[in-house]
Amino acid sequence: MTTIGGTTTSITKDSSGNAVDIQQNVDDNTNLDGKNGLVVNGILYGRIDADKIKSIRIDASTHSIQTIMYAHHEIHAGNHYFVDGYADLSINEVMDFTWMMPNTTKWTHWTWQLAVEAETLYQVYETAVATNPLANAVTPLNNDRNSANTSGTTMKYEVQTNLAAANTDTDVTGATLIATGIIGAGRNSGLDRRDKEIIMKQNTLYCLRSTANAAGYQNFVMEWYEHTNKD
Repeated sequence: MTTIGGTTTSITKDSSGNAVDIQQNVDDNTNLDGKNGLVVNGILYGRIDADKIKSIRIDASTHSIQTIMYAHHEIHAGNHYFVDGYADLSINEVMDFTWMMPNTTKWTHWTWQLAVEAETLYQVYETAVATNPLANAVTPLNNDRNSANTSGTTMKYEVQTNLAAANTDTDVTGATLIATGIIGAGRNSGLDRRDKEIIMKQNTLYCLRSTANAAGYQNFVMEWYEHTNKD
């Protein structure tokens, strides 16, 4: 028996005989009939790996739970990748990213951003057909530069002189158009982005295509993480 805050109480021990670590709840807003309760370790806790459990932290100023977005977590886990760069396109030139998803349930969760100097049509196709899907391959980079993990996807990037030349290499005739828009002079200030991730279909070829309606630079950023559903 011991006395805490003028109240006599029992000390509970764990299965190893150690006294359970407790503290008095002194928050007057949560007492009951003038009696303060006891906080045992933490009301909320989580497992950080197979062997360790930690209390969930709250901010000292606002008492809000401290979290990070899930995509940010995937960066810490070494499963988040990116490709970025730029191209200077002449009028009617076509920039194609052709992207093959692996035939596994580790799915790609994709976002992108495209910023252009002049008017540009962009299109995203699902189930495209590429003549040479491994030509001019691009190697995605891991956002965690300390991680040795590599992307399970295969990507290539090419600039073609016109749509006819682009379609010879990447046929989108029978593909499903899942996103499109015009950006550039007078439209969205030359910037468009997809902030909400698209979960890519496994064993499927995608094409992100931009066509220069007027000559100018195009800057692109593609980001994604690769994740297997827990359930």
